[in-house]
Amino acid sequence: MKDYKLKIGSKTVYLVDPNPKETVNSFLESLPSKEAPWVQKDEHDKIRYFAICPYCNNPITLVGYETRNSLSPKPYMKHYTHSVRKLAEYTEGNYNKCILASKNLSSFGNTDKKRVRTDDISIGILNTVKTQLDRIFYILTQDTGIHFSKKLKKEMFKDYMAADGYNYSSSYVNNLPWTFANVIRAQNLIYQLIDERSPLGQALAKCNDISLQQVENLSPFIKQITPKNTFLLLKFEFRRLRIDKESGEQSICFRAYKKGKEIDKIDLLYEETIQINLTRFPKLIQKERDEKKEDDWLKLKQVIGELIN
Repeated sequence: MKDYKLKIGSKTVYLVDPNPKETVNSFLESLPSKEAPWVQKDEHDKIRYFAICPYCNNPITLVGYETRNSLSPKPYMKHYTHSVRKLAEYTEGNYNKCILASKNLSSFGNTDKKRVRTDDISIGILNTVKTQLDRIFYILTQDTGIHFSKKLKKEMFKDYMAADGYNYSSSYVNNLPWTFANVIRAQNLIYQLIDERSPLGQALAKCNDISLQQVENLSPFIKQITPKNTFLLLKFEFRRLRIDKESGEQSICFRAYKKGKEIDKIDLLYEETIQINLTRFPKLIQKERDEKKEDDWLKLKQVIGELIN
C-alpha cells in the first residue's frame, strides 16, 4: 500500500515516497522520534519500520528498501500480522476484510464488493460524506473543471446513497472523493459550468454540437455548456477505480461523451486517468472553512437536508 498513519485514530496520512533513495528518510521524517514503536529490531536483529494501515488499523511494515535491486518493485507498506506494542494490536478479522491487504487487491474497484452497514469504517465514511460533501465536490471540480450545480450535487448524492456507496469496500477516507464518484451513474453535462482552461473545457470547445457561453457575474473563464441541438445527450462519468499491486498507486478514469440514438454507442469526447493523491482529502478536511466556504456549505446542506438526516 502507498499510504500510512502513525497513530490509531489519527487523521494525518503520509505517503511512502516512490523514490527508493528517499523512502526510509521520508518515512523517518514523518516520525515524532526515531525509536519504538515505529523503529524496532526484530528477532533476527534486523531494523524494521512500522506504521498503521489507514483502512483497518492493523500494523504495517515498510518493505523493499534494504533488499531492493533493479528488478524489485518500489518500496511499499505491507500488513504485519503481529501486534506491535504501543502502536497497534493485530486483529485478524479486520485484516481479512481490509481491501488493502494483498489477498484482497483483486477485488479493489469492484463496486459490488461491500462491507456490512454496521461496519465502523462504513459508519465513519457516511459521517464524513454528510459533513464534508462540499470538500468532495471541491476536489472533483479541481480534477475535472466542472462547477457542479446544486441540483446536480443533490442528484449525485442521491445516487451515492442509493448505491450504499459508504459500504463500498474500496472506499476509505483517503480516497473518498473518487470512490464517491465511482459508484454514481453517468451524469448530464448540459447547462453545467465548466472552466474553459481545463482539459475537458478545451475538448468541449472543439465540439460542434455545443457552445460555451459566458455567464454574467462569473469569472470570464467559467462558461456554461449550452447545446445547439435540443436532443443532444452529453454526459460524464467516472469508472475503473484501480490500484497498482506493486506501488499501491490508485487511479480512476474520468470521461465525457455524446450519446446517440443507438443505445450501445457513444462518441467519446474526452478521457483521462486521474492519479489519486491519498493525502489530499485528509489534509483538506482538517482545515477550517473560511466564512465564504462555510456559507456555501450551509447552502448545500439546505439542498440535501432531507437526505443527510
